[in-house]
Amino acid sequence: MAATPRTPQTLIYSTPTRVLGAVTWTLCIFLSVNLILTGTVQAIWGFLPWLLLVGWTIYILLWRPCLQITSDSILVRNILREHTIPFSELTAVRVLQTTSFDTTAGRIPSWGAPSTGKLGPRALTVPHTKVVIQAAWDAWELRQPEMDDGAAASAPHRPTAQPHPPTAVTRRWNVVPVVVGVLSVGLVLASVLS
Repeated sequence: MAATPRTPQTLIYSTPTRVLGAVTWTLCIFLSVNLILTGTVQAIWGFLPWLLLVGWTIYILLWRPCLQITSDSILVRNILREHTIPFSELTAVRVLQTTSFDTTAGRIPSWGAPSTGKLGPRALTVPHTKVVIQAAWDAWELRQPEMDDGAAASAPHRPTAQPHPPTAVTRRWNVVPVVVGVLSVGLVLASVLS
């Protein structure tokens, strides 16, 4: 049984938010262990669901958002939604106070990609996020075969000179974080009402 080759990926995320998330989770774990070891059943039931909700919120807001760049597309993972942008549908990358992508389907902002910050780029350098995305986009364009005028005329049904019709930008809700969030809120409500 042959293994399928994996597409190389690059993850881009905001390091300060990851550090803040890890510190917050460490605090939540410490408080949870302390509560379980020293608290009463009523205290555990009253506070542990809140700590679970805080941990989930930190995961959704600070840890989950990022960019995943493959050889032919970009996955923009925002708080509860994911957008897959094939390079064939990408028209521009904007890295300012936020990172956003102009596509044939409209502009898609990224919550987790590092940006230039409020003060702008330091010493007029190009932000790391833009460099990585531009390099992957350029590599994708170089892999696309060039078609001469005769080949393009023989394939009038194709809107571009690419060998395959481009795939569309896809958007989807990420169900697992939503379900975990609903369960966390349900536990908090149950602990408050009991």
